[in-house]
Amino acid sequence: MNLFVRTLVTLASVTTAIHAQTVSYAEHGSADQVMDVYWPRTKPAATILFIHGGSLQESGERRTSAAYRNVCTQFIAHDIACATMDYRLAPSNKWPAMPNDVASAVAALRKLLATGKGDPSKIFLFGHSSGCHLAAIVGTDSTYLHNVGLHTSDIAGIIPMGCTLDRDDATLRQLTPDKIRTGFAGDAQDIATFGTPETYLSANPASFIGKHVPPTLIVLADGERFMPPVMEQGSRFVRLLLENDVPANLVVVPGRHMSSIAAVSTPGDPTFAAILAVAALTLGVAWA
Repeated sequence: MNLFVRTLVTLASVTTAIHAQTVSYAEHGSADQVMDVYWPRTKPAATILFIHGGSLQESGERRTSAAYRNVCTQFIAHDIACATMDYRLAPSNKWPAMPNDVASAVAALRKLLATGKGDPSKIFLFGHSSGCHLAAIVGTDSTYLHNVGLHTSDIAGIIPMGCTLDRDDATLRQLTPDKIRTGFAGDAQDIATFGTPETYLSANPASFIGKHVPPTLIVLADGERFMPPVMEQGSRFVRLLLENDVPANLVVVPGRHMSSIAAVSTPGDPTFAAILAVAALTLGVAWA
C-alpha cells in the first residue's frame, strides 16, 4: 500500500506536537478513508487510533466534528502519538465497510510507525459511541484484521467508550436471525446499515470473546450507566475476558454520553485522567 501523506498545521492547543499528517489508509480510497496522525516531539511510548461516533451514519459526526476534533490534544501532551480517523458510513456503505476500514487504518498506521516514528506493537484502539462498537468488534472478531494480514495480537489494547457491547443482550438471550427478523424488518436504519439480521448479529462484540482479545479498558459515563445497559453489559464483558485470562477493567467517568468525551482535550479533564491511570494498569503500558 502506498500511503498518501500530507503535512497539516499542528493543533493550535498542542504546543508539544511537531505536526500532523493526513494519511489515506486505503489504496484508491474515498475521501472518508483518511486519518490525521499527530506526533509528539519525543518518540512516543504508544499510539492511539481514535474512532469517532455518529451511529455509523453519514448524517452523524466525523473526526472534525466539535466533540471529536481535539481528542488527540492531551495524548500528544503526554508524549503519546494519536491518530483520528474517518471511515465509510451508511447508507452509502453497508457493514462491514466500517470495521474493514478500521483494520486498514491499523495496517497503515503500523507501516508508518515502522519507519522509526514509533512502536508498531503499541497501537491502542480508542472509540466512542459507534466508534466504541468498532474498536470492540475489531478487537474481538479477528476476521477484520486477518483481512489485512494482521491478528488481534497486533493490537496492544482496546478502549471502547460509551456503547453497549452485547447488542440487545444477544448472547445472553441467545438471539438468532429468526428471532429478530420481524423487529429488524421494521428498523429502516438497521436495514440501511446492516442489510440482514444475520449481518446485524455478526456485528456483536460479545459473541467473539476469547483468549485472543487484547487487553481491554471499558469506559462509560456516569449518566449512561443504566439506559441503555452500558454498565451491565460492560461489566459482563470484563468478567468474561477475565475468565479467559485477558486483562480487562471498567471505569466510570463523570458526565453524560457526549459531555464525557467532549472535554477530554482539556488539561485536568477527569475522563482523560481516568483513562491514563486505569489504562496504565490494565493495558500494561507506562504512558501516564
